[in-house]
Parts: sequence; C-alpha cells; structure tokens
Amino acid sequence: MPTDGYRNSASDYAASDYALRDIVGTDALAFGLIAERIERLELAGRALDLGCGTGRSTRFLKRLRLETVGVDISEAMVAEARRLDPEGPYISFAPNTPLPFEDDVFDVLLSSWTVVELHEIEALENFVHEAARVLGRSGTGFIVANTAAFYVGRWVSCDVDFPENAIPLRSGQRVRTRLTPENVIVADTYWSDEDYRQAFARSRLRVAHAWKPLASPDDPNWLDETKAAPFVVHELRRT
Repeated sequence: MPTDGYRNSASDYAASDYALRDIVGTDALAFGLIAERIERLELAGRALDLGCGTGRSTRFLKRLRLETVGVDISEAMVAEARRLDPEGPYISFAPNTPLPFEDDVFDVLLSSWTVVELHEIEALENFVHEAARVLGRSGTGFIVANTAAFYVGRWVSCDVDFPENAIPLRSGQRVRTRLTPENVIVADTYWSDEDYRQAFARSRLRVAHAWKPLASPDDPNWLDETKAAPFVVHELRRT
C-alpha cells in the first residue's frame, strides 16, 4: 500500500466498489452537519473537494449549489467520478506535488476522511498546508476525521472490530475499518486532536468549531450513533 499522497487506502480495492457507497447510514451524520453549516453561513462560490475519490462528496457540494471541482491522486477514482458525473470537473494530480491551483481561490473547501488516509505526520502537515494555501482569505474549510470513539463503537454502516484498533489509541496508529454493506476494508491512520490542531495552527488555520454530530435518540435504526460521536468535522478559517 502506498504511504504517500491523498488517497492511500483506496488502492486496496476497486474504485467501482467504493463508488457504491452513498451518503447514508453513519456517514450521513457528517454530511448532514456540513450541509446545515453551509446553508446557515450562506456559503457560495467556488468549492474544492480535496481527496474526492469517486466524487460522492463533490456531487454533494454541487447539490448545495456550489461551483465545485474534485481532485484526487488516484486516476482510477477520478475516472469513476467522471463516469458517474460526466459534467465534473474532476482532476487527478501526482502525489507529493502542490495542488494544481493558485493561492486563495476557493470559497469553500471540503475534505471528507482523506486525512485518515495519510500515514505520516509530514504528509498530514503538507496536506493541511496545501488546503490552507488554496482556501480564500474569507473562505471556510471542512475537514472530516474519525474520533477515538469511532474505533470502539458499533455503527450502522461501519465495522471496526479489528485487532489493529486496540485501545488506548496512539496518534499515528494504523487502524482498519470495514465499510458496510459494501464490504470494503480500508487501512487508515488514527491522528489525535492535538496533531490535527497543531497542523492547522502551523498552516494558519483557526478551528472555528469542532463539530461532533450525534444521531437522534428517538430513531431506533441507529446503534452507538445516538450516544457517541464517530466523527469530528473541523470547521476552519484562515487567520
């Protein structure tokens, strides 16, 4: 498995398998929160989906009336995104190279779970640096990651019952998740809140909010989503 770039664990499985995953189940908690924030803040203009994969989150931003471009280092993922959404646009670029955009060009930036696919702290910091560089000075960024609670919970659309996820978790620990019902296994890295915040601060990004959405306890279809937040959504501004 490659350890460089913005989409490492995706190389373990076919892009067409990953493309089956929709915004439902546990993942919908993060996307629902982001949609609410975009609407409440009345965000508009150009958006970047950084680490777009097969374009699920790009299409999500487009439905929110944002002028969106998706980028990823996996040509196979980008090809699948173009197949599903021929109007795009989707761009692939080489690992360990700057994003193919000038400074301060996007009003909104979204990166959904891409940071957990970065296996070295230097890769995480470079990723955040590039995200900050292309985000406009008055722009808003959303970076989604897994919480520590994610790796010990029972979730509607994720299975984390793997020996790699042994607690207590340490930052930089390799972890594993099975996406259900697609039965796709991804090998990721757990990073602590401290490491995320240090990376943001070094790139002059301010954490306006660290949202940890929960499901409604009145809905019997959830598992641990009603009492423990599986994800954190970092809402970021330039400083």
